Amino acid sequence: MDGQQDLRLTPQRRAVLEVLRAAHSHPTAAEVYDRVRQVAPGIGAATVYRSLGLLVQAGHALELSLGNGTAARYDGNTRRHDHLVCDRCGQAVDIDLPSPVEMVDELARSTGFAITGYDLQFRGLCPSCRTGS
Repeated sequence: MDGQQDLRLTPQRRAVLEVLRAAHSHPTAAEVYDRVRQVAPGIGAATVYRSLGLLVQAGHALELSLGNGTAARYDGNTRRHDHLVCDRCGQAVDIDLPSPVEMVDELARSTGFAITGYDLQFRGLCPSCRTGS
């Protein structure tokens, strides 16, 4: 996988990574901890939080700062992709649409920036929040 650095995957780190890769809900660190404890009951919160940081730093996971003062969420999908984010509950959903290459090229030309990457967030209300469930 591109962009990944060597990181020794201890059993604890592997458990955290497996939880992230199985989750499509972009869990918070606390949610990752709760899920990892189901498969590794003796693991401590500090170990999970430290593992998340190391996995992000090594390129095995993404840390998503979705704004509105919500807790960071984590993504085991490190391929380039964008997100739909609910303004009310903070739910994030992957979207995998073709990149607007022409828009990125035009933005680079018009600003002089050498664009090395981007992530796009669409914001709104998820189906549950729209219906008030």
